[in-house]
Amino acid sequence: MLARLRERSHSLTFRIGALMALALLPIGLISVNQTYLLLKETDKNSSANLMARTAEAAGREAKHIQAAFGAARMLASAAPLLRNEGAGCEASLARFLEREQPYAFVGYVSANGIVQCASDGVGMDVSSRPSVLDMVNNPRERAMVIPDAAISRRAVVAVGVPVITDGVYNGFVTVSMEHGALAQTMAPIPTGQGGRAINLITFNSSGELLTAAEEGTYLEEQLPSNADLANLARIGRTAFIGENALGERRFFAVVPIEAGVVYALGSWDYRADSLVADGLHAAYSLLFPAAMWLAGLAVAFFSVQAMVIKPTRNLRARMLMFMRSRSIIPRKDSPWEPQELIDMDETWQMLAESVLRDEAELHNSLHQKTVLLKEVHHRVKNNLQLIASIINMKMRKMNDPAERRVLQELQHRVASIARVHQKLYETSAEERVRADELFTAIVEQTAATGIQEGTRVDVTQSYDEVILYPDQAVPMGLAMSELVMNAFKHIGAPEGETPSVTIKLYLEGSSSAVLDIANSVGPDAADRRSDGLGEKLVRAFTQQVGGTVNEMNDGRQHRTVISFPIAAFQDAA
Repeated sequence: MLARLRERSHSLTFRIGALMALALLPIGLISVNQTYLLLKETDKNSSANLMARTAEAAGREAKHIQAAFGAARMLASAAPLLRNEGAGCEASLARFLEREQPYAFVGYVSANGIVQCASDGVGMDVSSRPSVLDMVNNPRERAMVIPDAAISRRAVVAVGVPVITDGVYNGFVTVSMEHGALAQTMAPIPTGQGGRAINLITFNSSGELLTAAEEGTYLEEQLPSNADLANLARIGRTAFIGENALGERRFFAVVPIEAGVVYALGSWDYRADSLVADGLHAAYSLLFPAAMWLAGLAVAFFSVQAMVIKPTRNLRARMLMFMRSRSIIPRKDSPWEPQELIDMDETWQMLAESVLRDEAELHNSLHQKTVLLKEVHHRVKNNLQLIASIINMKMRKMNDPAERRVLQELQHRVASIARVHQKLYETSAEERVRADELFTAIVEQTAATGIQEGTRVDVTQSYDEVILYPDQAVPMGLAMSELVMNAFKHIGAPEGETPSVTIKLYLEGSSSAVLDIANSVGPDAADRRSDGLGEKLVRAFTQQVGGTVNEMNDGRQHRTVISFPIAAFQDAA
């Protein structure tokens, strides 16, 4: 996909469109900037509105919490009196609860965790309760949710104020409110465009949740996923835009209820109010640069398509047709085509006609050269066959077998050279010979004269497709002829087995080949002399093509392996 996009980015249509878009960029930037400022101001107004509505929605609960802290501070200042009041303390605080709703418990807990003065449960040891231990370890004003209160056994929201006398911690005063009753004082307040409702929660300075307007849903719908409540408590009054745990974008506002202790967090869904209230203004700001850009692209696209792209594609199609079939298609006239492209088309047509003329002359010259070269190979082959026939006539008049054998080997060598020129004459690839065809012909001719009548010999041939040029074909053909003659001359086999000759030519990599000739030998076969004329010729021919010769005899067969590089074809200078 990246390669396709990179390729299309080089097109004329893309580049002109990019230039048009660049020309319209300043107008678009101004419009987008105005829209951005408008939306930013809208967000600011919405945040301020949410903060005010959050304070309003949490007002009733804030009143109870602030009153609870006020009562706790008052009782904390009178802690010495509470410790000395004795049994009358419980009755006094019980009357206080009857007058003040929705409080569920009020009392003073000593430094050692004993309830000394309370509306209920005087004398109870609560020193092991986590809230009491927390106050002992860190005496400070706090508010928390206690799921199972020690005395009322109900879920309460408790506020605590430490009693400090001359810098010494002497316990704390706590005022608790029923959690359910306190949460019911909160109510979602519809406000803003579209009647958006505030989702409201309260939390303490440690980031612990106290109450929620909709129990059971605040964890998913009200808490911001990108802000920690404890950090929000340290920041204090603030407003921001974020996402909740469900991935919904919302406005959030934090309002202190009791500074440093309890806070309210309100949120509603994010809406760009300006697009609703001032829809035309915002829409025009966004659509004007987009419309200008699209209009510029449309003009660029249709003009470039009509005047450049279409004529250029037609010219390219005619060029491709000329490349594939060497035919020149007439040009189609178009009223939109500019004169520069018409001149270019006419120039290409003249160039194509010139190429056709030059190719015709070149083809004619090449044909004449090929015919002449084939005729030369044909004449050389005929002359060599004539020499082989003269040798054959001379051989018939000789009575000495040794002399006839020498002339016969000479005749084979001359015939091998003639066979190479015959293949050069017959092949369709000038100056090249297929090794498999050449070697097969050599083996067939040698087998016809080298195997005695009535003798059965298994000849197996396997050739890869190897192309030889004359400089390699002649010496490799002569080497092949010598090796095959030697194989038939020294062939043998154990009693009951058929003599065999195996000939293989295979590629070794991409630039070398291996000729492997093996013949079976009998149990009484004599070792071949390494200084024989045939073997000397084989080594000389192999050295001529830059190859190497290896001979092996394991008692059952004699193998000769020639490894040689395949020469690359070079045109004559």
